[in-house]
Amino acid sequence: MAFAGFTAKEIISTLGTVRGEFQQFEIAFETMLGSGQKAKGMISDLANLAASTPFDMKGVVNGAKQLLAYGFAANEITDTMRRLGDVSAGLGLNLQDLTWLYGTTMVQGRLFTRDLMQFTGRGIPLTEELAKQFGVTKDKVSELVTAGKVGFPEVKKAIESLTNEGGKFGGLMEKQSHSITGQISNIQDKIDKAMSDFGASNEGIINNSLSGITYIIDN
Repeated sequence: MAFAGFTAKEIISTLGTVRGEFQQFEIAFETMLGSGQKAKGMISDLANLAASTPFDMKGVVNGAKQLLAYGFAANEITDTMRRLGDVSAGLGLNLQDLTWLYGTTMVQGRLFTRDLMQFTGRGIPLTEELAKQFGVTKDKVSELVTAGKVGFPEVKKAIESLTNEGGKFGGLMEKQSHSITGQISNIQDKIDKAMSDFGASNEGIINNSLSGITYIIDN
């Protein structure tokens, strides 16, 4: 029933494309994590995240690769992507853009004035959250930032506060996933996951078929 709307040609084409993409994801994560098993586990976690949010698999994977490249621990990736996704969903931001801003702040180890402006310019109320943390008024936050007293741990805590249950952006992706647009996106992610799983279980046959086609073309 799930594939009733596809022609045989579409199934074969989609199967090859989707499985190929997932293979590329697995190769990238295996290289970055140094373990094929860890790579498959992360792909599975990210696929489940994508299938329950308005964001597609490619966007979630690219964001996760960015975080790994910045030095985030593998066990932090899925939760971090969920939190950044909640903020992105709430403000209509580009997920990879926010991942870049958050990741570069982590690499720097502290917040600079330009970074604070980039967060607030995107509508993220970071100043208010930092003011609560330090017990100061909002206009004093910039002084703390300039003095180098706002490190990445404080930024991380602020994002967590905004995305925890009851926070301004808490659970927004999950809520948006129930909209018509969100459900369509989730259906596509689930189809892609099913296609990839089917392709993985028949990888030997697919590879042999492609090798045979290549041989025919070459000769």
